Amino acid sequence: MTRVFIITQNEPFYIPKMIKYLLEKGNFEIVGFTVLKPHRKNKSIYHWFNERARIYTIIELLYVFVAMFYVKLIGVFKIHYSVDKIFKSKAVKRYYTDNVNDDKYIKELLTLDLDFIVSISCPHLFGEKLLNVPKKTCLNAHGTLLPRHRGVFGSWWTIFKEDEEAGGTIHTMELKLDAGHIVWQEEFKVTDKSTQYSIAYNTKKMMAKGLVETIENYDKIIKNPINPKYKTSYHRAPTKVLGKEFNKKGKRVLTFRNIKLMLSKNY
Repeated sequence: MTRVFIITQNEPFYIPKMIKYLLEKGNFEIVGFTVLKPHRKNKSIYHWFNERARIYTIIELLYVFVAMFYVKLIGVFKIHYSVDKIFKSKAVKRYYTDNVNDDKYIKELLTLDLDFIVSISCPHLFGEKLLNVPKKTCLNAHGTLLPRHRGVFGSWWTIFKEDEEAGGTIHTMELKLDAGHIVWQEEFKVTDKSTQYSIAYNTKKMMAKGLVETIENYDKIIKNPINPKYKTSYHRAPTKVLGKEFNKKGKRVLTFRNIKLMLSKNY
C-alpha cells in the first residue's frame, strides 16, 4: 500500500478536518506525521500575532480569541480541534523536530520507505535532502490558484485583489517556493460575502478531497500535469497600511457567521 507522511502545523480550525478526511477516505497508509509551531522558522509567536494584528479589526481579533478559548476549553474532552489527537486516535506515530531539514530527522524519515511526503500549511521550506526522501514526490497543498498569490496569506490577497475566483492547488515540490508541477487545481466563485476565513475553509475542504484523488492516481496524473492558466504573483504578509485599506474597501477577514465553519467537526 502507498505510504504517506504528513508535515503540517498546529492549527485547530481547518487542518484537523483535512487530516480526519484523509485518514477516513484515503486508500493509502499514513505512516507518520510531524506537527510544527504555526509561525515560520526563525520567527516567534509574537511575529505570528503581530502579522495578524495589522490586518484584523478589533472585533475580528475578538472573534478569533473567543473561538480559540472555546477550542482550548472543549479540547480537553474532544479530539476534533487537535491535529495531534486526530492522528493518535488512528495510532499514527508522531515524529518530532524543530527543523524539517535536520539530518537526524531526515534519517528517521528515510527508514519509513515513503512514497509521498505531504505538506499542509507547513511553515518551513523543504531543503533538497528532504525533497529527495520519498520515492515518488513531496506534495504541497496551497490555498490559492497557483501561480497566482504565491507566498503567504493567499486567501487574504485573494479578497484584497478582488479576484473573481478563489481555489486550491496541489503541486509537486521543488526548492523554489510554491513551484513544481501542478497536479490538481479547482476553483470557486468569490462573492460579496466571501471573507479570508470562508475562502480558507472552502479551499482546505476542496484540497482534502484533492489530496486523496492525487495520491491515489498520481502515476496517471503526473503524465499530464496541469498547465498554469493564472498570472504569477508573489506576496509577503500584508502591512498595517494595506490592512486599513482592506477594511476601507468593506472587506472582512472573518465574520461571526464564519465561526460556525471554524468550529464544525467535519467537512
